[in-house]
Amino acid sequence: MNTNRAEAERLLAIGEKLLQSRDLSGSRDFAILAQEAEPLLDGSDQILAIVDVVVAAEKPIHNNHLDWYAILQVDRTCQDLDLIKKQYRRLGLLLHPDKNPFSLADHAFKLVTDAWAVLSDPVQKALYDRDVAGSVESASFWTACPYCYFLFEYPVDCEGRCLRCQNCERMFHGLSIPSLPPLVPGQEAYYCNWGCLPMGFVFGTSGSNGPGSVPELVIENGPKAASNGAGSELGSRSARKRGRPRKGV
Repeated sequence: MNTNRAEAERLLAIGEKLLQSRDLSGSRDFAILAQEAEPLLDGSDQILAIVDVVVAAEKPIHNNHLDWYAILQVDRTCQDLDLIKKQYRRLGLLLHPDKNPFSLADHAFKLVTDAWAVLSDPVQKALYDRDVAGSVESASFWTACPYCYFLFEYPVDCEGRCLRCQNCERMFHGLSIPSLPPLVPGQEAYYCNWGCLPMGFVFGTSGSNGPGSVPELVIENGPKAASNGAGSELGSRSARKRGRPRKGV
């Protein structure tokens, strides 16, 4: 017997036992190892399909909805019905209980079928997209540039990263501000003191190749800086809206 195939079968058997005990992470790891040892061995892709679908179903989104897009392994903004159908058919073939002998295959197959029932129906899909839209809107945080004191709102997945200030264009650490500072009465500005701002370290400048430099991070969905002319004009009172800066005084 081929040595690689024997090792792959041993790894796959371990992955199957871990799947039976619902150790999804461990099962995935051993299925990947089996696939690397013998790519043509049947079973590894079936286990991986089960794990991916079940893991996606265990992460509910806004209003406790199941993430049907993640279950079918497509982007949540996907409007391409042909791509959604292609994913449904691919997963359906891998997960059908008549062809997939592994534990949780029937559960994963039902999840995929339910996802297709929602996303293939224009009415149900529109209602679902509307109900879960709040999860995208709420996933943001406020941070401040420690150099020019402008406030910005970014998507939450940018928190803790190195960001470029849209006003002074310097790099800073995007730490979250728990609550926004109060407005100055009668002015389009806010009260600013060191207690209002998160403190972070700056490890070099953008474009530097020396020690401690950090790569530039391009944020496509980041904030748009307000036009400040010569730099003396303050941000507007509507700066609390997404993507607008506010200058401190």
